[in-house]
Amino acid sequence: MISVIVPVRGESREIAERFRRIAVDARAELLVADGGGDPATTEAFRKIGARVIGGDGTRGARLAAAAREARGDQLLFLHSDSRPPENALDAVARCLSNGASGGAFSLAYENAGPGLRWIAAWANLRSRWLKLPFGDQGIFCRREAYETAGGFRDLPVCDDLDFVRRLRAVGPFRILADRTTTSPRRYDERGALSQVLLNWRVQAGYFAGVSPRTLERWYNGK
Repeated sequence: MISVIVPVRGESREIAERFRRIAVDARAELLVADGGGDPATTEAFRKIGARVIGGDGTRGARLAAAAREARGDQLLFLHSDSRPPENALDAVARCLSNGASGGAFSLAYENAGPGLRWIAAWANLRSRWLKLPFGDQGIFCRREAYETAGGFRDLPVCDDLDFVRRLRAVGPFRILADRTTTSPRRYDERGALSQVLLNWRVQAGYFAGVSPRTLERWYNGK
């Protein structure tokens, strides 16, 4: 079984429909790491068959809590504003059965113009060269690899980068050609260049050892 884990906080109820196909698939279970917000969103996920794991704290802490409740021997972590490829479950199962300990999908953006297509292309090059995908691409792994890597840590931002750095040291890590399609809302709100520069600043701060709370403040534009 594949356990698909989606962190949700402050999303609209319509977001649940992105994951209906997974929720009704007998090969998978859908878990929502619920950080609060609109109760209607929580109810919408329950109606499609998701298990809701409530809890406060950072996204990393909530993902870790949901992973502890997961029943599957394979784990797939998806952001709530990302739409997995149609064949996501088959692709994950095939990749892991062929010897990978973990991996991620490639990236695309919804309704992408030239700027967003360039950003996605750069992200895909980075992922393939450095094996450093981010959470909006959909990160997956074997459960034993997750446990060996130490799972998600209690981090408000860069929780995905932090986890992948440890996961890729466990065993073979693959980037699939299949694409997760992600909302460009942050780029639309802040402007593509501003968001790219902000992302680079936060990532550089993470590698330089800047405190998680400071990174969160930077990411929120404060």
